[in-house]
Amino acid sequence: MPKHLLMLLAIVIVLALGIALILRPHNGEREAAQTVIRLYAGAGLKPPVHEAIERFQRRHDVRIEVDYGASNLLLSRLRLMEEGDLFLPGDAFYIDEAEALGLIIERRDIAEFVPVIQVQKGNPLQISAVSDLMRPGLRLAIADERAAAIGRLTPQIFALHDIDGAALAERVVFTSITAPELAQAVALGHADAAIVWHPVAMQYQDMTDTIAIPPEGNLISPVSIALLASSTQAEAAQAFMAFLLGPGGQDCFQRHHYQILGSAP
Repeated sequence: MPKHLLMLLAIVIVLALGIALILRPHNGEREAAQTVIRLYAGAGLKPPVHEAIERFQRRHDVRIEVDYGASNLLLSRLRLMEEGDLFLPGDAFYIDEAEALGLIIERRDIAEFVPVIQVQKGNPLQISAVSDLMRPGLRLAIADERAAAIGRLTPQIFALHDIDGAALAERVVFTSITAPELAQAVALGHADAAIVWHPVAMQYQDMTDTIAIPPEGNLISPVSIALLASSTQAEAAQAFMAFLLGPGGQDCFQRHHYQILGSAP
């Protein structure tokens, strides 16, 4: 190969290496500069939260990393790890617990969870009220009250209907630690009925039906989000909280069958 071509090739290689070295740290700086928020969210909240995060990230140079799980287990993780930015459990009760432990510095209500009775498609057992769940032979699914938000409220709802806990236990054939697992048990035919959050039951509307529980015999739970005392990205975290309270965030929850604050049941 002629010397002038060799020299030209060497110059091209040197230029290419120089450009690569210039661009490489620049890209790294951009990645390092992006704000990252850690959010702990109840498993049953995943559909609206996932959609809200996608919308928020399209508007802001922020990445939100989410850990979904049973609310009580998430609270335990917060107590042990003392890290993260936001806590969004399936029941405000866990926000209260976190607040009592000094784990949060700000909280906001963003929607409401309404319990319903979920039954097999077509309601073959003709269930119309909570008291019908005590029928002999009925297979009932419940959530663990020590792990899931809906599990904590279920015994209280039964108590409003004067249903004895011991007699109820005889009908339980399936116990879950999250609301989605509970709804799936009914959808797959492992149980005849369960008390589930309305938006979670609606994820299986092609396979199950829902029966409303009258307000006087029901317990509506606020959906609240809290800024954690461990947050290292408080400003960005508060921006996401504000987004959830605004039209964009509220639309995400309403589209997934959550009751928006101030709206009629």
